[in-house]
Amino acid sequence: MTANVVRLMVGLPVGALFPLGVPGLRDSLRVHTGVGLAYSAFVLAPVFPQWRSWVLLVLTGAACVGLRSRLGPSRGAAPETPWISSMFAPRHVVIPGLVVGLTAAVGLLAGPRSFGGYLGGLLHDDRVVLISAGALTSIFIGGAIVEQVLEPHTGKLRLKSSPPPGEPSELRALVGAGMLIGWLERAIVFSFVMAGQSTAAVLALTAKSVARFPALSRNEEGFAEYFLVGTLTSLVMALGPALATHWLLGAVSPG
Repeated sequence: MTANVVRLMVGLPVGALFPLGVPGLRDSLRVHTGVGLAYSAFVLAPVFPQWRSWVLLVLTGAACVGLRSRLGPSRGAAPETPWISSMFAPRHVVIPGLVVGLTAAVGLLAGPRSFGGYLGGLLHDDRVVLISAGALTSIFIGGAIVEQVLEPHTGKLRLKSSPPPGEPSELRALVGAGMLIGWLERAIVFSFVMAGQSTAAVLALTAKSVARFPALSRNEEGFAEYFLVGTLTSLVMALGPALATHWLLGAVSPG
């Protein structure tokens, strides 16, 4: 099986699925579908403008709409994570957009032919798609799976930990911060595994455990079990895509 075929088989499903793991993207059908189609167009770059590329793009768009309609509204905008949703506000695109635009302008002015060749090579490089698909699966699709695994326990833990009227809820802060910590944790583990430094990933888990040690030692309201289930699920979702990506990069043939 060629790398080009694997690129499509891996990249297109990931394009349709990964926005479900990001509150700022899954809250809107338009945004979810737009982001999914944008990544899918990147995956389909080598086969454009063949007719099958347009068929696959339409099918991926339909999958985005179907998945979001089936899974998105029931979850909605999580009240515990408004600050995570705000991370994806349009105003936060300004500075990265300026940096990318300036870099592209310099490249075009300094060497338009070489810059165009480099950009074309990047778009057609199957390794870039496989690694990015693995990272998106690990970080965001993995996050959605962790949410699903913890969902039955989250409601019970929230009920037990409800503060008196007028006092802030520590669990609310925990759930909101936990999502971002999970993204960072899986990103670190994925990066270390891809770099061939699997043992270094233990550092991320150690730092997280040390930070949670006071609550773990008290085992307040079943928090220790909640923490362990979430952490181990997150670890599996980081290691699985990383190992699969590493294997695919070595197993597929170019062409």
